[in-house]
Amino acid sequence: MPEPLSTVPKTYGNFELKCSLNANEIIPVHKYVSNQTGLTVVVSEVDGPLVNGYFCLATEAHDDDGLPHTLEHLIFLGSDKYPFKGVLDLLANRCLASGTNAWTDTDHTCYTMQTAGSSGFLSLMPIYLDHVLYPTLTDSGFITEVYHVNGEGKDGGVVFTEMQGTENTGESLVGYELVTLMYPGHCGYKSKTGGAMKNLRESTSNEKVRAYHKQFYRPENLYVIVVGSINPEEVLKALGPVEESIISKGDRGDFERPWQKPVPPLLGPSDILVPFPCDEEDNGMVYIGWRGPSAVKDYYRFSACNILLKYMTDTSVSPLPKEFVDIPDPYASKVSYTPYENAESLMVLTFDNVPKEKLSSVKPKLEKVLQEIVASEKPFDMKRLATVINRQRLEALSNLENAPHDTIAFTVIGYMLYGNSIEDFDQRLNYVKELDRMEKEPLEFWVNLLKDIFVTGTSVTVRGCPSIEEQKRLTKEEDDRVAKRVAELGREKLAEKERIIADAMTRNEIPPPDAMLTSVPIPSTDSIKFHSINVFTSDSDKQDPRFNTKEVPLYVQLDHLKTNFVYLFALMDSGSLRSDLRPYLPLLLNLVLESPIRRDGEIVSYEDVVHQLEEDTLAASSRVGPTSSGRFNCGPFPQTSCLLLQLEPKKYLKGIDWIREILYSTVLTADRVKIIANKILNNIPEVKRNGNGMVYELMKGLMYDKESNHHAVSALYQQKFLAGLIEEMNTPEGAAKVVKELENVRAILTKPENLVLHIAANLNILESLYPSLTLPLVNIIPKEMSAVKTKLKVTPDWKLLQEKMGDESAVTGAGAVESTYLCQTTPSIQDFNDPDLATLLVFFQYLTQLEGPMWRQIRGQGLAYSYNIVPRPNEGKLYLTLYRASNVVGAYKEAKSVIEERLQDNATWDQTLFEAAKSSLIYEIVHREKCIGDVVVQSLLSYFKKVDQDYNRTLVSLISKVQVADLGKIAQKYVAPMFDPMASKVTVVCHPSKVEEITKGLNNLGLKMKSYAGLEDAFAKLW
Repeated sequence: MPEPLSTVPKTYGNFELKCSLNANEIIPVHKYVSNQTGLTVVVSEVDGPLVNGYFCLATEAHDDDGLPHTLEHLIFLGSDKYPFKGVLDLLANRCLASGTNAWTDTDHTCYTMQTAGSSGFLSLMPIYLDHVLYPTLTDSGFITEVYHVNGEGKDGGVVFTEMQGTENTGESLVGYELVTLMYPGHCGYKSKTGGAMKNLRESTSNEKVRAYHKQFYRPENLYVIVVGSINPEEVLKALGPVEESIISKGDRGDFERPWQKPVPPLLGPSDILVPFPCDEEDNGMVYIGWRGPSAVKDYYRFSACNILLKYMTDTSVSPLPKEFVDIPDPYASKVSYTPYENAESLMVLTFDNVPKEKLSSVKPKLEKVLQEIVASEKPFDMKRLATVINRQRLEALSNLENAPHDTIAFTVIGYMLYGNSIEDFDQRLNYVKELDRMEKEPLEFWVNLLKDIFVTGTSVTVRGCPSIEEQKRLTKEEDDRVAKRVAELGREKLAEKERIIADAMTRNEIPPPDAMLTSVPIPSTDSIKFHSINVFTSDSDKQDPRFNTKEVPLYVQLDHLKTNFVYLFALMDSGSLRSDLRPYLPLLLNLVLESPIRRDGEIVSYEDVVHQLEEDTLAASSRVGPTSSGRFNCGPFPQTSCLLLQLEPKKYLKGIDWIREILYSTVLTADRVKIIANKILNNIPEVKRNGNGMVYELMKGLMYDKESNHHAVSALYQQKFLAGLIEEMNTPEGAAKVVKELENVRAILTKPENLVLHIAANLNILESLYPSLTLPLVNIIPKEMSAVKTKLKVTPDWKLLQEKMGDESAVTGAGAVESTYLCQTTPSIQDFNDPDLATLLVFFQYLTQLEGPMWRQIRGQGLAYSYNIVPRPNEGKLYLTLYRASNVVGAYKEAKSVIEERLQDNATWDQTLFEAAKSSLIYEIVHREKCIGDVVVQSLLSYFKKVDQDYNRTLVSLISKVQVADLGKIAQKYVAPMFDPMASKVTVVCHPSKVEEITKGLNNLGLKMKSYAGLEDAFAKLW
C-alpha cells in the first residue's frame, strides 16, 4: 500500500485516512472512512476557481419502474431539516453556485454541486447531504415531479417529460434492445433506470420510491467526493454535523452492497431488427456488442480492450473506418465504440447512418474484416498501436488539466462500484502506468485479445431501421390512449385530475422561512482563485522577451499560462468568399486533415498524413467558427474558420510545420472529395432527428442572410448542396470543377491578410526546449507569399442578419421527435461591453434560476424539462428557449406571464431571490474559466468579443453592484419587445401529430405562427 502523504491528517473526528495517492503522479487524492457510520470521503486537491462535489451511491434496479431516476428527482424537494421544496437550490444559489444537479446511471446515482471558492461549498454540503439521506418524499412532490394525468387526459410530470423525449429515439430503442439481449435473466444492467413511460404510467409509485431509498441511501453506500482548491481537514470538519445526524437516527439494519451477485451468462448470439419512428426511411444504425473482461477481476484487460477498439476506430485510416466509411459506397458515416464498465463488461461497436439497404450487411462484413486481421501475417501495425497508446496517455494527462474534477470523480466512482482494495484504487488512479505496461505487450497479446473477445466471442447485433409506419403506429397508439382515458374519466374526473395537480402545486410551493434562506451567508468573491494568464499580440507594446510576436510574418495572439501542452490556432476569415463558394467550407475543412500532402517534391499519401498527424498531435480539428460545437453548427462569429492543433511542447516545431502543410500543401483529389462528401451527407439524417438542434437550425434560417456561414453550413442546406455536388462529380468535367472550386476557397482562406495565429503555451517549458520560439514561425507561410500582419477581422453575427424582420414564425413536425422544442429571438444588446449587460443578465437570472419564478411555473408543473432566457450580444438577440416540453403552449404561456408580471410598474422583487440570482450568476461567469483549456478558449474569444483579458472578472464585479431598482428600468428597455410578434421570431419542432394544435395554441397567445408539414417543407418555403 502506498504511504500516505504527510501533509494530511491521519484521523479527524470519526474519520480515518485509508490511503493518500496521486492521480497519474500529479493530483493528490485522499480517502477517508468513518469508523462510526461507514461514510466514505474522497478529497482531491486541484488548482482553479471551482470546488466540485459528487455525492454518489451504488444503485441497482431489476425492473423498468425507474426508481433510481424518480428518487433522484425527488431528493431535491425537501429534507428532514429543510422540509421545503426548492430550499436546497435556493441556498445553493446563495453559495456562489448555480443550483445543484444529478444524474442516474445504470449502476449508480450521483448528486453534484459546484461552487466558486470553498466557503460556499462547505456551507452547502451538509444541507445537501441531509436531502440525500433524509428526503421528505411527499406524495405532492411525486405528482408534479414524476407523473400525473392533467385535465385534458394527457400525461405529465418532469420525469415523464424527460423520458418521453428519449424513449422512442432510434439510439434509445436499439441501445435498450442490445443490453436486454446482452444481460439476460435477473440482471440490473438491462433495466431502464430512467423509467419506461409504460411503467411510469402504470406501476411506479411513491411507496416503491420510499422503499428504494431505505434500501440504498445509506452512509455505508455513500461516497462524498470533493475536488478543488480545498483541503481534507476543512471537508471533514464540515461533515461533523452530518455524522451526528446519521448516528442519531439509530440502527439501520444490515446492508448488502449492490452489484455483488453473479451476472447471468450470455445465452448465445442474436441478430434482430428494431424499427424506430422516422419520417425519412433512409439511414439506420447497427449496434454490435460483446461481453468483455470483468471490471472487477480483470481491469487491465478491460482497459486494453479500450485501447484495442480505439486503434480499430479512431481515425479515417483505422481498420474499421477504412473498410466501412472511407470508401466510395460507404456502409456508415462513422464507426465508434463504447465500453460499459460493468462487473461483466460490455464492448459495443456502433455504426451510424447505415443506408437502409445495408443494415443486414454490416455484421457479415465485420466478421470477415476481423477474421482477416487475425489471420493476417501482420495483424497489427505495432508502430501505430504505440502511437494510439501514447495519444491515450496524453489524453489522460490533458484531462487532468482540462477536466480535472470530472476525471478524478469518474475514476473514484468506478472504484466505488467495482474496486475491492487500495491496490485497485491505485491502479485506476494511475492509468498512465497501465498504458506503460500495455506499450510493452507483444503482438500476440493484442491478437489474442481481439480473437478471444471479438472474433470467437459471442456477439449480439441490433439493427435500427427507420420506419414511417412505426411513427404512425406510435402516434395512433398515443392518440387512442388519450381518447380512451378521456372517455373513461369523463368531465368530472378530468376536472378532479386538474385539482389534484393544483393542490400538489400549492403544497409544494409553500415558501421556506426567510430566516432559513438567509441562514447561509453569501461568500465573498475575493477568495476565488482564477487561473493566471499573460497575453501579447503583434501590435502590443509589451512583449515577452522569449517570444516577440513582432518577429512572426503573420499577426499573432499569444497566451502564456500554466499548461503542459501547446495550442496552435490558425484563424481564417471567410468574409470575402462568394456566395457560391461558401457552402464548400465544411467539405474543405474536413478534407485538409484527411488528404495527401506535397512534401519536398513528393506526395505523402492521405493514410500516412493521418498516421503522422496522430503521432505528432494530441488533437487536430478544423471547424467553421472558432468554438463550433458540430459540423453543421458554426457557433458564434461564424465567418472565421479555425484549424486547431493541441500537442506536447516537444512537438512544437512539428506543430508549426503541420499548420503550414495543412493550409498550403494538401493535395485535393476527386476521390477524397467524393468520399468525404458522402460521409458528411450520410451524417445528416441523424442530425435531423435531433429536435433541439433542428429548432435552432430553423431559427438560423429565418434570421440570417444567405451570405452568412450560418446559412451555408446548416444541415438542411448542406444536404441539398452535397447531394448535387456528388451528382456533379459523376463526370470528369464536374469532378474537376468541384476540386477547382475547393482550391479557390482554400486560396482565399489562406491569404496572409485573412490569417491570424493564436498560440497558447507555457513559455517557461518552451524556452527550455528551443533556442528560439519565433524563428520556426518565419516559414509559416510559403516563401512566395508576402508577410502581412492583419489584425483579426471580426464579423459579429448581428451584421449577418437579414434586414427584413417580418413575422415569419414556424411550427414544423419531425417524425423522430416526441417532445417539443421552442426557440424565440428578439433584438437586444449588440456589445459585450454594453453597460446594461450586467443588469440584464441579473434580470433573467432572477427569473430563470433554479427554484426561481420560471422554474416553479414551468418545471414545477411538469410543462417542460428545462427552459432558458439569455442575451447573446454577438447576435444582438435575446433567446427564449423551451426544451423537451410536454405542453409547449402551457409552458410558453407561463413564461410570458412570469415575464409580463415583472414589466408592471408595481412589480415586486424578492430580496432573497435577488441576492441568490446575483450569486449564482457570478458562479456561472467564473465557471467559464474553470480549467486551463477554458481559459485558452476565453482568451481566444476575447478578441472576437473585443473585450480585455479581465472581462469575466470585471463582469463579476459589475454583477455584484447591480441593485434591485435597476431591474425595472432594464426590463422596459430590452424585455418589453419579447412578445411583440413583429419584433420577434419563433420556431417550434414537435411531433407531426401536434403541429396544428401547437400552431393554434401559440397563435391564441398572440404569436403569428405558420405550420409546415416537415423540415423539408419549412426549408423550401422559408430559406
